[in-house]
Amino acid sequence: MLPLRRLHPLVAGAGMLVASITMAVGRIGVPLDALHLTIGQSAALERGGSTEFAMALLALSSLGLLAGLRAVRAPVSGWPERLMLTWVVSLTVAAVSPVTAVIDVMIAIALASLAGTAALMVRRFGDDELWRPVGRPLEWLALGAGGGLAVLTYVAFPGHRVMIGLAEWALLGIEVAALAVVAVQLVRITLSSAVSPAATAVTPPVVTAPVTAAPSVTPFPLRAWVPSARTPVRSPAMSASVSMAMTLETATTGAGRSTGVLSRH
Repeated sequence: MLPLRRLHPLVAGAGMLVASITMAVGRIGVPLDALHLTIGQSAALERGGSTEFAMALLALSSLGLLAGLRAVRAPVSGWPERLMLTWVVSLTVAAVSPVTAVIDVMIAIALASLAGTAALMVRRFGDDELWRPVGRPLEWLALGAGGGLAVLTYVAFPGHRVMIGLAEWALLGIEVAALAVVAVQLVRITLSSAVSPAATAVTPPVVTAPVTAAPSVTPFPLRAWVPSARTPVRSPAMSASVSMAMTLETATTGAGRSTGVLSRH
């Protein structure tokens, strides 16, 4: 069973996907005159339709995404986190409020908050090794959100609210895409951190017993006996000659001694 903190990105991604599909399906078959209506006006006309459901689901999914980001210690502390919470609260109020004016104000606050969140995340993610892969796509989406917010501001005031619905839906789509990019990277980081401990736990460390080398037995050197200089080698003939010489020497010595004794007498 997966821990709760690992379910956050999966729940957030699934919620955003369902909310996006709901919004897209709800816009199919809508006449062109509806593009002049704000998101709040469309929600008021539907009253309990796909627009309110999509906003509520987006708010819950964004809250799960924020919880997942905090669980992996993503660099979103401070203003990015606060602005994302503002987005969540504004969407929630817009989804449950029956007053069209309140819905319009909450939608405007939500769109501006998430545009600022995306811009701040670009710089933070660019300095973080784990989040750097989504830095470039998020940068383009943040630029699109900033441009869409500028167009929406122009349309709402000097533009006499012409095609304001189109500007709002387009900006909302860009911002949901930015959240989806962050959610995908969060899923990757969460799954990679979940696989590494599991692999370590399944594969036990290999313990190698120390191999003691057998003592080397040096055989006694078999050397041929070589007579040294102190032990001369004598052949049988030489031995016989030496024995005869010694016998003659002994005999001569004995005879000399006998002759001396006789001469004294």
